[in-house]
Amino acid sequence: MHKSSPSLLSIVAHARSGALDHAWRLFQEAGLEGVEDDAAVLSVRGRLFKDRGLAAVTLDERQGFYRQAAEAYGRAGAISGATYPLINAATLALLAGDAGQARRRAADVLARLDGGEAEPDTPYYTAATRAEALLLTGETGRAREALAEAMALAPRAWEDHASTLSQFSLILEALNEDIGWLDALRPPRSLHFAGHMAVAPDDVDVAGEVDAFLKRESIGFGFGALAAGADIIIAEALLAHGAELHLLLPAAVEAFRRASVAAQGEGWAMRFDAVLARAETVQTFGHPDDPQHPLAVRLAAEAAMGQALTHARTLASDAVQLLILEEADTVSAGGSAWMAHAWQAAGRRGQVIVAPRAGVTAAMPEAPAATLAAMLEVQIATDIDDSLASVRRHADTALSSLVRAIEEGPSPLAPPSWRGASVQLAFATPGDAAEAARRIVAALPESAACRIAGAYGLVLEGRAGGPRFLGPTAALPADILRSTPPGAVLVTELFAWAMQVGEARPPRAEYVGDLPGMDIETPVRLYTLKV
Repeated sequence: MHKSSPSLLSIVAHARSGALDHAWRLFQEAGLEGVEDDAAVLSVRGRLFKDRGLAAVTLDERQGFYRQAAEAYGRAGAISGATYPLINAATLALLAGDAGQARRRAADVLARLDGGEAEPDTPYYTAATRAEALLLTGETGRAREALAEAMALAPRAWEDHASTLSQFSLILEALNEDIGWLDALRPPRSLHFAGHMAVAPDDVDVAGEVDAFLKRESIGFGFGALAAGADIIIAEALLAHGAELHLLLPAAVEAFRRASVAAQGEGWAMRFDAVLARAETVQTFGHPDDPQHPLAVRLAAEAAMGQALTHARTLASDAVQLLILEEADTVSAGGSAWMAHAWQAAGRRGQVIVAPRAGVTAAMPEAPAATLAAMLEVQIATDIDDSLASVRRHADTALSSLVRAIEEGPSPLAPPSWRGASVQLAFATPGDAAEAARRIVAALPESAACRIAGAYGLVLEGRAGGPRFLGPTAALPADILRSTPPGAVLVTELFAWAMQVGEARPPRAEYVGDLPGMDIETPVRLYTLKV
């Protein structure tokens, strides 16, 4: 007798975390592999095979997994009669190379929908299912109309739209059809914005250029800070355009308002308060009391850029950047110019609006003995069991592979700190840390796996004879590791965001849940890295 649905939820959670092999092992150990009479179990089996197909390298391997996924979803649909598994079975049959079966299954879905059979899905998903079935049966024109009608039913269900658009992209690519028409249905673009604080408060030319840019780029979401000057001018324009505003500040709100807004004039402070009240989200990073700490400023800016990029990818849309600088030449344009270089280095689009300084801003203070670091905690976990005998049997081979992967990867900030079968590593950037994690996962033999946890932020350098790095960021990976399944790489949200800055093709990161057991006001959100 197979286990109950909570086991299925756990298996899906492991699959979402990126631990596909572990998820499949749990599925087998729960006695679910041979179950043929339970639609929920069969749907999870289809999900697992689909995920393995998406991760496969060769076409033959990919189509093999898709074929097994289609069969599992097909049996689930035959049992439940629901169109969700049936439309998945149809699409996966196409991806597996069987266009004829895809058309037949899609036609069955249309017949069920036309017959008025009750569906548990939302009106949006029922309508999107019809559009997907029409696409699979070759009626692309009707599919386009049906998809537009579906999105009109839930015009701000951006993530649902993105999931559907990703599915349609796979189908159109498999059919060798143009996917360009999907662009008109994509959610609005995301914007990273920043600039200097000494913009004149009544500069109508700058305000006009900002307004024109937002219209031209169809911006629907903005991510940045809210200092006096450029930040507030752009944030006000975003709200005027009906965009969502997400604020990322380098210190607690009151400290930031006092040092980076009110110090430039009471008029700016009043505008700050009005914008803050309408922001969708407000997050703080770095030093809690020093809004002008240079590392805190950089951390908040990296978070804003990364969140804009993550949000755009989640919605299957695009992200652009808007900076207000004192010179068009970003080489000499001041403190915000590094953001333009980081953005452009990855081949991303953006615009610089020139606004000469209308006043004087305080110089940034010198940074204390702290640094930004991407911390990794790596622990070897055998693929067989957790017994001491198993660890000893595989430890020598696994440890030697781990050492070699570290030596051949990006250079850490300090020598690795070893603790038995685990090691702490520190890197200058999340990108370097992610590459190190990829090399470690690839280097370990099949008889062993590993758990890897990561965090990014401000760390203090320890004294000789003690831990090399200190502080909450340095300690957090060890806590995350306890919730990391074998074969997975889990990192903090800030790590996942900042990893994308300056990287044209960063590893894919997906949100998997909050770190359990943390007695803190703000949850630690965890992402899985698909290394």
